[in-house]
Amino acid sequence: MSRLFEEPVPIQVEVDTSGMPASVVWAATGHRVVEVCSRWRVDDDWWRVPVSRMYYTLRTPLVLLEVYHDLHTDDWFLERLHD
Repeated sequence: MSRLFEEPVPIQVEVDTSGMPASVVWAATGHRVVEVCSRWRVDDDWWRVPVSRMYYTLRTPLVLLEVYHDLHTDDWFLERLHD
C-alpha cells in the first residue's frame, strides 16, 4: 500500500559524510535509514519558478519512504509512504 501526501510534509533529515540521508524525523519520531534504495534528480520549470530537487527512496526498519531535498531552499519533504 502506498500513501501519496496531498501536500509534501516538511521533515528533518540528517545526512552522512557522503551526503546521503542517514535518518529522518517527522511527527516527532526518528527513523534510521537502513538503505537508500534509489535516487534521482528533477530539474524543471526553468521558464517559470525553477524546481531543482533530489529525490530518494529510503528504507527504514518499518517503512519505505519517498522524500525529496529542495536544492533551492535546502528543505526536506516527505512525499510518499509505502508500508
